[in-house]
Amino acid sequence: MKKIHLIFALLLALALSAGCAADPAENPTPAGGTEIRFTDGKVTAAATDGITIDGTTLTVTGAGTYLLSGSCADGRVKVEKGVRGVTLVLNGLTLTCENSAPILCGKGSEVTIEAAAGTENTLSDTAANNDETGSADAENAVIKCKDGSRVVLCGSGALTLRANGKNGIKSGSTTQDGEASLTIRDLTLTIDAPVNDAVNAEAALTVESGTLTLSAGDDALHCDYTLNIGAAGTDGPRITVTSCFEGLEGAAVNICSGSIDIHSADDCINAANADLTGFSYQLNISGGTVTARSDSGDGFDSNGDLTISGGNVTVWTANAADNEPLDADGTITVSGGTVLAAGGSGGMGMSLAATQPCVIFTGSGAAGGMNMPGPGTLGGASLLTQGAAFTVASADGIVLYSGEAVYNASFLFFSSGDLSDGESYTLSAGEAQTVSTAQTGTVRTGMGSRGDGNIGGMGGMGGQRPDGSAPPSGGFNSQKPDGTTPPEKPTGTPPQTGPGGTTA
Repeated sequence: MKKIHLIFALLLALALSAGCAADPAENPTPAGGTEIRFTDGKVTAAATDGITIDGTTLTVTGAGTYLLSGSCADGRVKVEKGVRGVTLVLNGLTLTCENSAPILCGKGSEVTIEAAAGTENTLSDTAANNDETGSADAENAVIKCKDGSRVVLCGSGALTLRANGKNGIKSGSTTQDGEASLTIRDLTLTIDAPVNDAVNAEAALTVESGTLTLSAGDDALHCDYTLNIGAAGTDGPRITVTSCFEGLEGAAVNICSGSIDIHSADDCINAANADLTGFSYQLNISGGTVTARSDSGDGFDSNGDLTISGGNVTVWTANAADNEPLDADGTITVSGGTVLAAGGSGGMGMSLAATQPCVIFTGSGAAGGMNMPGPGTLGGASLLTQGAAFTVASADGIVLYSGEAVYNASFLFFSSGDLSDGESYTLSAGEAQTVSTAQTGTVRTGMGSRGDGNIGGMGGMGGQRPDGSAPPSGGFNSQKPDGTTPPEKPTGTPPQTGPGGTTA
């Protein structure tokens, strides 16, 4: 019995030393640890075990908990290669690094970065922290997690990252140094990254919970392989993307829970990676609330399949030419949830497998010959005018959806468990009405102005340029509005996993 109690005590101690637990209530900010304070001239520490100090550079050489506070205009924290069991508690820290990353996690390290309860912390770099234009010490991110590192960002405090060099957070690839991953949990995180990505991970990126406010010059959340948002049975994170080129991008994107609001120039969510071959690209939404709007791209774009099995999804696109609210090279499957997708183009380039009834409205009153216009049908290419209030109602007048048009729309798709196959439904905007019939099974929609007859999708072309011009060799993925190509993504071959470690 004594051995059992001893084992239990050791396991409990190990859990408490691991930084932020999955349930933060189980693991408050550690009271112990080495207190370290930054000033403009030096770093002072209560003890020197596990650390070295050189001017305003702190190097962590051993496992432990380190409480970081103070303010420094040019300083940094480095965790050495292969060091594990490190918890950096940001306890009211304002830190800028002139030519490198304010926090650097070395290859193969395991680090928890925790914002202490009730504190506000700010990390910044300068334009010199970009190896394309800056110094030789540049790490291209405010928080840099090198290859093989496993890093968790967490805590009930607040952390703001100002990325003037390149990325807000950069996580490396899986190599002989270890299996790389980046996890964000229960943290109020604000990132402004006008040059490149707010968060960029080469191997695995998981946003479990917390409140994220992101703005980026390129992607808000990017992963070369699998991007997981939330988990089944949880509230998930609250993610607000105020501005970006593309919102969420990964070869496989899984949204299981949370509240996500995206405003993008190009695709709001993109399942793609032009550097991979033979990959099963996937965009899966099984829960949560997703509200997305694109000024000139697709709403959701998958270079493989797109599956919506739950949640509340609203997606709008303004582009009246070649971009649609839902676009997939494979099959779009809608089997659950509430989905409203509307756009400026006259249709969606998709092959839809609707196991849950859906209804499709177009400006002409018909989508692929399936909808019959009713009296007072909205004529021409316009179905809804930006700002107009509208409803979708059953034949007996029960309103199933009400909203306001985010952009002018010539096409509207709606699916809900409240629809009945074969029944008529009316889209009303002011005095104008359009009537359509709900359907299930294989649904093929019109192609709008595309005119190529390729109902099954774009054949791997992905995120077309907003001006409709031809892509460079290698495809459209992450093409910037000015036509430039974003930085090359490093290669890596970590396992492709979904939530809970299952195969994506």
